[in-house]
Amino acid sequence: MDKKDLIKNPSHYTQGKIEAKTFIVDQDMTWAVGNAVKYLTRYRFKHQGEGRIQDLRKAIENIQIQIDSMM
Repeated sequence: MDKKDLIKNPSHYTQGKIEAKTFIVDQDMTWAVGNAVKYLTRYRFKHQGEGRIQDLRKAIENIQIQIDSMM
């Protein structure tokens, strides 16, 4: 895989039948919610061990950003 592919289409982006970015745009999600969805859909494929937990924490942080913006 060349460098362009590693930036635009790394393997953890293309698991399953639909990419997270396509779903996020289709559902017209806010930035924070879209980021949470991205972390939740990719964490299993991107890291091992503590890295997975960090991505789940990032999803929580983004959800909290959305909640705070709504209050």
